[in-house]
Amino acid sequence: MKMEDMVAKGLFANSLRTVQTAEGWMPVRFTERQMELYSKEERFHNRSHCPAGICLDFVSDTQSVELNYSLGSVVRKWAYFDIWLDGAMVASLGPDTLEEDQGKVTFELGEGLPLGPHRRWTIYLPQNAMLTIHSLELSEGASIEAAKPHPRNLLCLGDSITQGMDAKKPSSTYAVLLSRTLEMNLLNHGVGGYVFDANSLDESLPYKPDLVTVAYGTNDWGRFETLDIFRHHCSEFMAKAAKLYAGVPMYVLTPYWRADQQKVVKMGTLQQLSDVLREIGEAYPNITVVDGQKLIPHLPELFGDGFLHPNDEGFLHIAMNLFKQIAANGHN
Repeated sequence: MKMEDMVAKGLFANSLRTVQTAEGWMPVRFTERQMELYSKEERFHNRSHCPAGICLDFVSDTQSVELNYSLGSVVRKWAYFDIWLDGAMVASLGPDTLEEDQGKVTFELGEGLPLGPHRRWTIYLPQNAMLTIHSLELSEGASIEAAKPHPRNLLCLGDSITQGMDAKKPSSTYAVLLSRTLEMNLLNHGVGGYVFDANSLDESLPYKPDLVTVAYGTNDWGRFETLDIFRHHCSEFMAKAAKLYAGVPMYVLTPYWRADQQKVVKMGTLQQLSDVLREIGEAYPNITVVDGQKLIPHLPELFGDGFLHPNDEGFLHIAMNLFKQIAANGHN
């Protein structure tokens, strides 16, 4: 199937637009203005180009799929594609070590996956690699249409943990798990290494969320000389976000556990930063501040690096516990 037809049919979900390159098509989750901001530093440029949360979502009578792609810069040394059929994950495919920059993912219905007239295929793309898609091949004569989107939208703002490091499976990140549990469309605005920055919020964003999560802070810790400087940047962000999404429930997460959180840096402790964040957030009626320390057990084995970034199992804890908070407030 030609990429032009895929784009025209709207097969990409959880993205803002799809950009044509010399090699193929790249789904994008940020506005042009936001991409200009992130492109000022190479590390943010690369991470903002990763298709975190984006998927191909379509209904088809095909009996097989073949996705041809190429990779650019990678944030982790793996790139998986998760395949879901009618709401259940059936495969997670892709290279565990990236030795080549081109590849393909193939999957065929087999035993245990009875053929149906039309099935919903959802293919989540790697959250940690710049990706260009060349083609999507289906069974000969198969029909295909975009899947119907959910009626509500979730927007997740944050850093590398929101982007999905260190999950192996792209649909195991807390943003994707939360969106599936809430049955909401997702726009993942997580960028590895990023901080509270009011300029990262674009008033012209065409995506209108019904629920917003915010999870920065761990990269802010130690970045400034004093807590007052952090307070200034955090306050600017919160004021702009609260105004931009007035009337929309926002859940602001304080930093999760990290292995070195007991140390004291020049601006203070991680707990002091969290206290300032809570004080700022609780001043707004549409913001609920959530204690990130309670979302994931303080066990190194739940973190891919044993230090900071959750693995697939760790993200499951975050998504489950965050959903409980949201449901308790009646926002599910």
